[in-house]
Amino acid sequence: MIDIQTFMEIVDDHDLLQRDSVEIIEAYHEHWFKSITDDGIHVFYPPVFYLQKGVAKFINGRHRTILLQRNMTSVPMALADMDGVPIFARKPDSRSEETLKRIRVKSLDGYEIFDFPDLPIKYLGYDENLGK
Repeated sequence: MIDIQTFMEIVDDHDLLQRDSVEIIEAYHEHWFKSITDDGIHVFYPPVFYLQKGVAKFINGRHRTILLQRNMTSVPMALADMDGVPIFARKPDSRSEETLKRIRVKSLDGYEIFDFPDLPIKYLGYDENLGK
């Protein structure tokens, strides 16, 4: 879980603006969910980001992050890497380690249940990441 207000302070503004749409619709895109269980629980694809020299940059999930930060204080997000680690065999930059300490509320194991804002789930258009 990420403290979303602190995250928004350290995210790369130019990277955040790299979205196709300007308007953030008050709805969830149907592609943000893997499936719906029999008991009505939706499996959510969290926004994915990485840290580079203490600055957060997105892999995907800009729209999700902006939408959720309007209604939540902490948001489930996935950290892909810090300064190329674990891809490259080196220690992350100390600024990235400090940033992670500032933004992390708690680590997740993948089986948590979240109380998301009550918004409709809609098809919001073509998703380049999914090809549909």
